[in-house]
Amino acid sequence: MQKNKPSSIKGLFLPAIALCSLFVTGNVAQAALVSYSFTGSVTQLNGPLLGTYSIGAVNAGSTISGSFQFDNGAATGGSYNGVVKNFTLNNLNGSTAVQTSGANAISILKNIDLGDGFNGDRWRLATDVSGNAVGGLKPYQFDLNLDREGSLFSNTNMQNPPSLGTLTGTRWRLIFENASGNLVRVQGTLNSLTAVPLPAAMLLFGAGLISLVGLGAGGLRNLRGTEQV
Repeated sequence: MQKNKPSSIKGLFLPAIALCSLFVTGNVAQAALVSYSFTGSVTQLNGPLLGTYSIGAVNAGSTISGSFQFDNGAATGGSYNGVVKNFTLNNLNGSTAVQTSGANAISILKNIDLGDGFNGDRWRLATDVSGNAVGGLKPYQFDLNLDREGSLFSNTNMQNPPSLGTLTGTRWRLIFENASGNLVRVQGTLNSLTAVPLPAAMLLFGAGLISLVGLGAGGLRNLRGTEQV
């Protein structure tokens, strides 16, 4: 009967409305969050860390890997505090470090002193970390500097890290603290820096889409059943 059609048609509109909501909320939640993975090699150690890492040879303790996320939403000013998320660092000698609730920031710097008498631009990430002790020392802070002599950025607005192929220098550094508060470090260069999709968000969207398609099919069945009455 005709009087039953509006409620059945409503069954078709509800999945469509939910789908639109999924697009809107998904874009708002994930639009500015980007994820990167990286690998690097050890090139320099402070004395107290000798014997805990290797330099040069590709073996346990000579390389690191890790990942991080950050909010790259539109922002100006050059220094962006609190935007780093979910930082992790894996040292192939078995130790790990993860981001703590302390300080973190990304900085976009232009025409600064890069050292050795060279000026240029820098993309920098820094975050407090904690993790397994190495040689009696606890991880304290990690920083990553991506440099280019001369000009790399047109401004200091928030932006993604540059491609390694555009750089004249890369440096990562993991700083440790001993029981007396003294700081020592292990540092090196990057071998890779790769943007990574956000699979969790994509899977959530896919699951929601499948559910909505099922709801839409149910609405169509209800509509056909009503028309036959």
